[in-house]
Formats: sequence, C-alpha cells, structure tokens
Amino acid sequence: MTQPSSASGHIKVLIADDHAMVRGAFARLIDSEPDLQVVALAHDGASTLQQLANSPCDILLLDLTMPEPSGDRLIALIHEQWPQQPILVVSMHNTPRIVRTALEAGANGYITKDSEPQILLNALRVVAAGGRYVEPRLMEAMLFAPAPSARLTPRESEILQRLATGHSNSAIARALYITDKTVSTHKTNLMTKLDIHNFADLLRFAMHNDTSPKA
Repeated sequence: MTQPSSASGHIKVLIADDHAMVRGAFARLIDSEPDLQVVALAHDGASTLQQLANSPCDILLLDLTMPEPSGDRLIALIHEQWPQQPILVVSMHNTPRIVRTALEAGANGYITKDSEPQILLNALRVVAAGGRYVEPRLMEAMLFAPAPSARLTPRESEILQRLATGHSNSAIARALYITDKTVSTHKTNLMTKLDIHNFADLLRFAMHNDTSPKA
C-alpha cells in the first residue's frame, strides 16, 4: 500500500470541477477529515494540468465534464505526463459506457455526484492507497449491461468497422452499394443506439470494441 506523500501524513487532494459551489462543498467535506487535505483547486482541463505540475497530489478528484480538455482525453493527457497519478472520477454521468470509457482511459475509480459523502471519502482513501474503487451500483450496471455492439444489426456493424478503418461515407456507400445519405442515416442510428453524441466518440468506440457482426 502506498503512503501519503506529505510529511504530515495527510492524503493530498486536488479537486477539479468547473462549478465553484461544487468545488467548495467537496473541499469542506475533505478538509473536515483528519487524514485528508485539499492542496489545490482547478476549474477546467488546462488549470488541472497546471495544478498537477505546480501542486503534486496523492489523488486527483476529477469531474468529467469541464471546459476542454476534459473527459477521457484529459485523463489520457494526465497519464502521459504523470503515469502514476491516481485519479478518482466524480461525475453526474452514470451510464455504463461512460464509466467504462473513463476507466479504460486510466481512471482508478469512479463515483457519481449523488453518492453519499462517506462513499466519496472511502473512495479517495482507497484510490490514493493504490487501489481501485467503482461505486457498487455502477459496477453492477457495467456487469449486467449487454455489450453495445451486440445490439447492432449486421449492416450497422459493417459500417462501424469501415468507419474505424478510415473509410469515408462515399467509400462505404460505393462498397455496400448504398447512397451517401443512407450511410449518414446509419451513423445517426449508431450514435443513438450507443448513446454517443459526436462522430469522434463513435470512431473511438469502433476502434476499441469488437464490432464484427454476431452470428
């Protein structure tokens, strides 16, 4: 088990959230604990990276939805510069896909903002000590959620595979003997089914999941 890096024995926490009231509430809760200490606050992705450079911490408490960079991209950037930095995500999002994406990007834990305060405190301690913590209800949802690609039709899976390998709409249309408009319609349907809200995330999903048609 890793030990807190501060001489006082406190677990040093950096809070990154774009809402001032949320940052303040988290800071008051954390600082009320004898073994926890807030050492810095950040309000967006850029300030999070700056604070990590200026104020080393034992754990980063990270909101997923902030001004860019944010989400799994910010987590990846952090791990490029500080590979051993523990990260606990605290977010309003509770869908299995988002939780899984954050963990795959490098987060060490994930809880939601409507969690009980004791869950947050316990998660901070577990993750700061080198462990992993996913709120039990989120873990259960991930375990029982069907694989997203299993819900796709064979044609949707084929289009997603071709998108992942760099094919344009026109190239896909020519290969499958359909119109560009039909390809666009399939892309829209894919994003709806997979709860994905932009094309970049759709490509990321395709590259990290088996989208081959299921027998």
